[in-house]
Amino acid sequence: MGKNLVIVEVSQKQTYIFSSNKLRDNISRSAVIAYVTSAEYFGEAAAGYYEKEQNEVYCGGGHAILQFDDAEQAKGFIRAVTLDAKKRFPGLELFATVHECGQEPAARDIFLLIQKLERKKSVRRASFAQGSFGVEAIDPSTRSVKEPKINGKKAVVPSLEKDFGEIPQGFAKAWEFENLGASKNESSFIAVVHVDGNAMGKRVEQIREQYGEKPWTEYREILKKFSESIDQDFKSAFVELCQVVAEKVHDGKIGEIELKTAQNGNYYFPVRRVITEGDDICFVTEGRIGIECARIFIQILSKKTNQVDGNNYAAAAGVAIVHQKYPFYIAYKHAEMLCSNAKKYIANATADMDGADASNVCAIDWHIDFGELEEGIEEVREKYRTADGGRMELRPYVICGPDSFMKKERVRDYRNFLNVMKVLDDTASARRKSALASTAKDAAYARGKIKQLREYIRQGETAVWNYLRANRIEDLVLLCYKGIYADADTSLIGTGQGQQRETFIQTSDGERRSIFFDAIEMMDTFEPLGFAGDTLENAGQGGM
Repeated sequence: MGKNLVIVEVSQKQTYIFSSNKLRDNISRSAVIAYVTSAEYFGEAAAGYYEKEQNEVYCGGGHAILQFDDAEQAKGFIRAVTLDAKKRFPGLELFATVHECGQEPAARDIFLLIQKLERKKSVRRASFAQGSFGVEAIDPSTRSVKEPKINGKKAVVPSLEKDFGEIPQGFAKAWEFENLGASKNESSFIAVVHVDGNAMGKRVEQIREQYGEKPWTEYREILKKFSESIDQDFKSAFVELCQVVAEKVHDGKIGEIELKTAQNGNYYFPVRRVITEGDDICFVTEGRIGIECARIFIQILSKKTNQVDGNNYAAAAGVAIVHQKYPFYIAYKHAEMLCSNAKKYIANATADMDGADASNVCAIDWHIDFGELEEGIEEVREKYRTADGGRMELRPYVICGPDSFMKKERVRDYRNFLNVMKVLDDTASARRKSALASTAKDAAYARGKIKQLREYIRQGETAVWNYLRANRIEDLVLLCYKGIYADADTSLIGTGQGQQRETFIQTSDGERRSIFFDAIEMMDTFEPLGFAGDTLENAGQGGM
């Protein structure tokens, strides 16, 4: 008789977490997923079958792998855990399976175990439907079964109220979307951020190839340490992100964002984590800072090194900016799709690079909802085609990567977006004079002209240039090109002697894209953050 490996995994995680449109429920259900795949829960639900030191291989990211001395012990553990989870957490899909190994497991046995679980999950819909335990109350906000009370008490999730220090001292946790903050003119946007590590599966496979011949006890410890390092590094990156945001708060405001005040007098923190398990990260922010929070998180993460394979992390991010009342599950799905779009861009743009360089590229994509997101990201982006065959949007953008890649993809450097945002703000803001407006009145009027440019971008390059010249704001192009897209003689600004520059620029995929559109679209829904002490111009340099 050999050892038996067991895998326990929560399936359909996002459906379970985001079935409610309440932030408190989302956070609670994320905590449930972490709890039911933890040593703490196994010891409680399967007492007599499980001991952490003897049975755990590794836990994290919504799944766990364990080892048992015989098949009956393994099956008894699975029965106890899955039955308890079904009773206590309706709607949670907890899958488990067992794989019998030789006298000692080997690295390949984990691969076979995961494959076996995937086969089991692939037939669940056609094979059976989850039943209930009788008459159950329905939660009107989710239209699903309410969590039951056991012995008169609601199921307890010990980790729900715990944190890992992410909320800086002196701030209050936001449990409702409306408490994430308010901005000028009572903006009610929130940003849903999904971040996913790049090539994590490949890194696990490389560990298997490198260490797979070691004795099982050593390989088991390596896997555990690798998993724990990922969890620790991603969580510490989130803590550091929150510290950066806290440093930007002055007199209860971040720029034009006014933080709300809790009953204890502390300001509600404008960032709230939902999922932080392994390399699967989701958090929600006040709408104006979502893109910058995603950027900062990735820059911080990219500087961290895993304790086992010694490599830095890379990740992609998707940011869906929606109204507070927008269905949260749909917003998350869009953030997930945007993250996938950023990953697809990385894959295409690094196709001719070696694996090491390609795996170190980080990118971000986003979308702000103006009432059309229900169609899906791909359908909405189809409408971004211009009349002359170009594209309105320039995103996804590269946040960081090897020097060779940053030079190749210079056009899509995230710092370009920051630069254009700054140019438009300097030009259109009545707070200071710019090279294009000599009075506050002219500057305020220029803002309307700039925002109206969006409709001419839709018509194509010729229409954009004609509009710029007709309104005598063609120097915007020189300012946006400054030191980024191409060399530009900015001393000619305001002289009328500047040469015409392209308002659309070709990206590596062969498309011609507007240099203005992304920034114009975000003019009313963006607050730059940067790192402490950084200016807007160099805020995008971290991690490069």
